[in-house]
Amino acid sequence: MKILLLVLCVYFLFYSLYWLFLTIFGLPEGKSKSLIGNPTNPELLLVLPAYKPGKIFFQVLDSVAAAIRGRNIKVVVLFQECDDQELIAHAKARNFFVEEKSFANEKGNTYQCALKYISQLISQGRKRNICQPEFVMLVDKDNLLSPDFFSSIPQGFYDRFDIIQGKRKAIQSTGAIALFDTISELLNDMMFRRAKFRMGAMIEISGSGSLIETDLFVQTINKLDPKAPGFDKNFMVNLLTSKREVRTIYWPDSILLEEKTSEINSYNPQRVRWFGEQYYNAIYHTKSLVGAFLKQKRFAALDYWITLCRPPRSIHVMTAPFFAILELGWLAYAGEWYFTIPLLTISFAVMMFSVLIFLSSEKLLSRALMNSFKLPLLAWNNLFNAVTSIRKENQGKFIHTTHKL
Repeated sequence: MKILLLVLCVYFLFYSLYWLFLTIFGLPEGKSKSLIGNPTNPELLLVLPAYKPGKIFFQVLDSVAAAIRGRNIKVVVLFQECDDQELIAHAKARNFFVEEKSFANEKGNTYQCALKYISQLISQGRKRNICQPEFVMLVDKDNLLSPDFFSSIPQGFYDRFDIIQGKRKAIQSTGAIALFDTISELLNDMMFRRAKFRMGAMIEISGSGSLIETDLFVQTINKLDPKAPGFDKNFMVNLLTSKREVRTIYWPDSILLEEKTSEINSYNPQRVRWFGEQYYNAIYHTKSLVGAFLKQKRFAALDYWITLCRPPRSIHVMTAPFFAILELGWLAYAGEWYFTIPLLTISFAVMMFSVLIFLSSEKLLSRALMNSFKLPLLAWNNLFNAVTSIRKENQGKFIHTTHKL
């Protein structure tokens, strides 16, 4: 029993230190340096896989049209189970290539099925010389592109990098759930994008807002694990275990806005998918990631496996003080530390230091404190979501997020 408790303590202490290290390493240095925009105007392809899009999709289409104006960019909109003919007409009126197709009867992850269908369209278009995109980018059905998204990309980036990851910002962050969703995204940017880029590791890509070299996109989409309950993390696994060295950069000057989940009945299914994808890949792709580290000397593969194995942050934040209090209680009762050294108390102190550094740097400390009374409920929901996510019946499923806008 004591050995199991020791393993649990070391686990939380390790991830507290991991959190602190990446937070410090990823602290922003101010606004990105202003560089000359890309003058070559490469051919790009934007893909909008729109499953049951809502009214905000009118704005999405308009924002895409504004962002690509005057540029060599084509747009494919894949409507899935869309009953709003006005939306379809709106996309066609902007001269976007429009497809209507359902994947409801397909086996496995329906979102992956949609992406594989898109990759087939890209391959066919290239063979027929209809389009020859250098890069492909996915745009979610709730994403609003900033007008300067592409003009903000500096000269030479398309030659120097295989993946250019833009920054996703919240359309709104009112309410505790949307606020903590926003905080989570900002923390991902700091730890898994900015910090890892500075470390020389592969940054973590998002499901949308990433410009991906076309051959790399098509090849990787076709290698996705159909049992994975998501997309982007399995995409990352395949990138990190391929023979190709993939060059990535996080570029926060290229911004897209997205709707943040604001209600618990939308939050829970989304987290079941996110945790399911995280822990599915951590469990079932351990061999391939660790193998890439050992055989190809690719530290980024091992680092990503470590990232996948982390506990949900809300659970980490809520359990750390509880465990520290228990450890201090044992000290008061027995007159000595249970494990000779205060592992859990140190873990709590390190984790809190990381949280304060991050929230202060993002100027969110006061808002987070005002909404902190909602965090225990969120952590409880995330514990349930994490347990639900690893069930066999959720493998190969893509749980779509219900949006209100």
